[in-house]
Amino acid sequence: MEATPVKPMEPVLAHEIDDSPERLYQVKWDGVRLLACKNGEQVRLFNRKGREKTATYPELVSVVKTLPVQSVVLDGEVIAIREGKPDFFHVMKRDSVSRAGKVLAAFIPVHYMVFDLLFMDGHWVLDEPLTQRIDRLSPLFTDRTSDTIQLCDSVEDGYALWEATRKKGWEGIVSKEKKGLYYVGRKHPTWQKIKHFRHLTARVAGVTFRGKWVNALLLAVEDAGQWIYIGRAGSGLNDRERELITRWVPQVRKIKPSVINPPLLKGVTWVEPILPVKVQYLEWTPDATLRSPSIRGFELP
Repeated sequence: MEATPVKPMEPVLAHEIDDSPERLYQVKWDGVRLLACKNGEQVRLFNRKGREKTATYPELVSVVKTLPVQSVVLDGEVIAIREGKPDFFHVMKRDSVSRAGKVLAAFIPVHYMVFDLLFMDGHWVLDEPLTQRIDRLSPLFTDRTSDTIQLCDSVEDGYALWEATRKKGWEGIVSKEKKGLYYVGRKHPTWQKIKHFRHLTARVAGVTFRGKWVNALLLAVEDAGQWIYIGRAGSGLNDRERELITRWVPQVRKIKPSVINPPLLKGVTWVEPILPVKVQYLEWTPDATLRSPSIRGFELP
């Protein structure tokens, strides 16, 4: 039997830590989900939607080939470090290319953080408890293994890991049942993600209206001299702010968007991206937009 890709299991969102001795805890990496399938000397990489990413990450292919196992399916997250912490926007630059993977590897190096084993030496291990899968996985990683691929630490103290990730500005943690099985293609409470709310400063690149008043802001950030659309938010705006922005829009209105990736939305009024806005959000989505963004204030331009 060969190692083949499956649709990965997903955690459910939780709002507090289940501090149970029957659970272990891992870092919730701010990256791109990736399955690595090795059959002898052949290694292929797939994202969560089943799209092949082998050409995108040639350095990962090289390292997975060296693992001391004939066939294997690994589950993990690809991350790119920027300013000392995983940066989703940075790793998306790598994930969006294919043939240029070798070139970008020199400019945006990535790490593959492996947290589960699905298949090994001709046998699926999906029905084995998590701790047993990790026990099988651990011997594949030795002192000689390149740090391009790493085995995620699993710890017993969820609160300590939560606090450590908060101080580092990381995404959060995942709580997993020690006896939990791997549920292919499903969200299951066996895995629970607990996330820190995060913050950034964006620019207002456009607005939408409800009646005569602004009801949502289209957000953008600058990257390499270009403006990138990252989502829209209306939550957090008070009535006074809506009124002021409504009166401000005609002064800065644009016919064409400043962002290079404008969303397919109707009724957008584009503006010059000069107004900085403080945004709270839960996480980045796979298409590089903000999940659950909320306005937390404005900065004077």
